[in-house]
Amino acid sequence: MVRPRLIPCLLLKHGLLVRSQEFRTHQVIGNPINTIMRLSNWSVDELILLDISREDVHDLRRDDLAVADIGATAVEVLRSISRVCFMPLTFGGRIRTVEDMRLRLEAGADKCAINTRALDEPSFVAEASRRFGAQCVVVSIDVKRHLDGRCEVFAEGGRRATGRDPVAWAREVEALGAGEIFLNSIDRDGGARGYKLDLVRAVSDATTIPLIACGGVGKYEHFAPGVREGRASAVAAANIFHFFELSYPMAKKACLEAGLPMRAVKVNSPYFPREPSYSDEQKQRSLWRLEVREVDEEKYSGKGRGKVRWCTSCVYPSISAAPLDFDENGVCTGCQVSGTKHWLTREEWERRTDLLRDLLEKYRCRDGSRYDCVIPVSGGKDSYFQTHVIKNVLGLNPLLVTYNGNNYLDVGWRNVHRMKEVFGVDHVFYSPSVDLLKKLNRLGFVIMGDMNWHAHVGITTLPVRVAAQFKVPLLIWGEHGYLDLSGQFSMDDFPEMSYRDRLEHFARAYEWNYMVGFEGIRSQDMIVYKYPGDQELYDLDLRGLYIGNYVYWEANEHTKMVMETYGFEGNTEPFDRTYRTMSNLDDMHENGLHDYLKYVKFGYGRATDHVCKDIRAGLMTRDEGVALVRKYDHVKPRDMARWSRYVGMSEAEFDRIADTFRDPRVWRREHGQWVKDNIWD
Repeated sequence: MVRPRLIPCLLLKHGLLVRSQEFRTHQVIGNPINTIMRLSNWSVDELILLDISREDVHDLRRDDLAVADIGATAVEVLRSISRVCFMPLTFGGRIRTVEDMRLRLEAGADKCAINTRALDEPSFVAEASRRFGAQCVVVSIDVKRHLDGRCEVFAEGGRRATGRDPVAWAREVEALGAGEIFLNSIDRDGGARGYKLDLVRAVSDATTIPLIACGGVGKYEHFAPGVREGRASAVAAANIFHFFELSYPMAKKACLEAGLPMRAVKVNSPYFPREPSYSDEQKQRSLWRLEVREVDEEKYSGKGRGKVRWCTSCVYPSISAAPLDFDENGVCTGCQVSGTKHWLTREEWERRTDLLRDLLEKYRCRDGSRYDCVIPVSGGKDSYFQTHVIKNVLGLNPLLVTYNGNNYLDVGWRNVHRMKEVFGVDHVFYSPSVDLLKKLNRLGFVIMGDMNWHAHVGITTLPVRVAAQFKVPLLIWGEHGYLDLSGQFSMDDFPEMSYRDRLEHFARAYEWNYMVGFEGIRSQDMIVYKYPGDQELYDLDLRGLYIGNYVYWEANEHTKMVMETYGFEGNTEPFDRTYRTMSNLDDMHENGLHDYLKYVKFGYGRATDHVCKDIRAGLMTRDEGVALVRKYDHVKPRDMARWSRYVGMSEAEFDRIADTFRDPRVWRREHGQWVKDNIWD
């Protein structure tokens, strides 16, 4: 018996993975290397990677990550991917000739998916099959259902109608020598409603070669009907594998529980461990900035610079640290998602809160043997709001967990310690060695331009460790930062916290073991930064929900509420780099020096972040926001003096090293000065 396969389908646009909605909206997920490494950890059955870029241009947007340049062309990217891909790989996108196929097969692909060229010249399928064998030829069929119920095949990534019937076209490509069909539904793409089963079944019944069904999966239970009712040989999905912790093993578990005879679940590959490994040469090379003494004038001459553009609705630049894209009107994905959020009715928010109640009831402890959930808290306004909803509105018994990065403002210190009293809850407050924190501040700054690396990794690791230790299967986070800032997901995706998300976006792909060996740091010193193992997470069925997906979230409104109800204090002094006074009170450098480094790298700062949120909330106009950006984003903060004393580094040394992180797409040198284009120019 041929076992049905479960296949992740990843979409690559200009070198980055994207989430897709009806083949039109593409929201940036991140670097493909990190995701494919994660899939290799799980011994995935097979992988489909489709490059949907219109041009063969690849730009990973930032070079402060452990995984940086992976190639400038599709073939170079594929070659880099194949080094970490421990599963059969199908690669598609802009294949026009047999030479294109040869290059991709030589670069590491096992099969090639062809679409538009096959539609324009069907004989190409036969030519490719003769040259490489039918087993290498996958014909991708993208189908759209019209309002009258008629299904039609589309070419060029869903942009061009062909007039072809999908069943007739499937029969034709089989006769021409295709070895497999990849069937995708355009109108179900990203909709989370499940497969278009009648279409899948019609194509499957009309052909004898294997059929892979794709398009529409929104929950694990959608996979099994694709095989049972659609009679597909394999079931594939894209977006869902970006959303959840252990997404592939959990999807495979759901398929097995539904009775599909798939390969067993694996969460730990014996050949590909989860934590990245780093060579001594790679680690030592990361300290080169300590040796740099002069600016590379040629690099910053302005030659070959890409033009930075700004969202026409808010003020985000195209080079933003939070990954985003623009539509044909120049509106960023952050504004697009925020717009859909504003259209959610009171009834829809009530429905979402009911979904949250159902989830919480599933994980509520009935016998008093453990906490109901863990809430990671810094003591800020969001922490108060999360705890208010979970404890005093929904009636759970949470355990609060705090990672202390040793940078609290006095007001933040009072806020965080007040929480256990005003909410009547237990609170784990963890403080690493100050000597270790000083080392990690220095190393984070020199290696990746982020002295707060330890804090980002600490707050996304410690609560998970505590939950695993106490056998609590649920964590409650606040809002999903990248969904809120850059529109990384749809409001209907309900993304959850995951190891991949933590490694790529919070840790910059620098895992805890990268720091071991520097300045005498040992493995045992880094315990708090070590994420629990996959088997432990799988056995516990641990989930990290973002409450902002379920409960109406507007920071300005709930800040007022927690001040009036629980005595939360805002900052009495204005910050140097933003106009808000209620954010990041747990870390004096987050609004200050850490954010200044973002300005050095990408040319914008915390004021831009806050302005974008307030423009979207209707609290200010774009022109008012531009004025605030102009006032605050460039300011060098006062906390520079504190951090310099803290880590033993002069301000001049800081500036010299910081300059090595400037992105040449943003910055150039004119008459010995740093210059960049601005939104108000």
